[in-house]
Amino acid sequence: MNLDISALYRQHCKELLHHLLRIVKCQETAEDLVQESYLILARTANATAIENPRSFLYRTASNLALDHLRHNKIVERHQEAALLAEEPQQSGAESEIASQQCRTLLYQTIAELPPRCRDAFILHKIRGLSYREVAGVLDISESAVEKHIVKGLVHCRKQRAQLAIAFLPTPSCRQTDYFKAAS
Repeated sequence: MNLDISALYRQHCKELLHHLLRIVKCQETAEDLVQESYLILARTANATAIENPRSFLYRTASNLALDHLRHNKIVERHQEAALLAEEPQQSGAESEIASQQCRTLLYQTIAELPPRCRDAFILHKIRGLSYREVAGVLDISESAVEKHIVKGLVHCRKQRAQLAIAFLPTPSCRQTDYFKAAS
């Protein structure tokens, strides 16, 4: 069966265009999809017999419209992801400033500790030495190291509590050394 594509186009073009326009909500896109639908109809009609060309045309056009909408949704997601990925770069300066402020607060808090306590705290919490290693470096007992660390932690927590009353830290600040060392 030979289809007269031109006759089908004249007969169903406007109707198909309105159908697609309701789906994609863009005149140009709907027109492009109508053209593509007729091209697919013509190619398929050359290869196989099509019993109901109008149904085939509408099904093809609807599928193309849905593919177009899915594609647009994927493109939007990628654009959103790209924007979100760029945000940390844009606020990188703010994040770096916040981290620097938190480090400064940590160093100021540690500097307020008595010398022996400060040394034990730095060696254990900042440098990562064990109690035994700190005791060996400072030539004190492990029990004394533990007491110094506890005293340092209590001081840091007290300072953190006072700072939390004064202002709320930024999310990037919560993950800094200040809060890790004070826990």
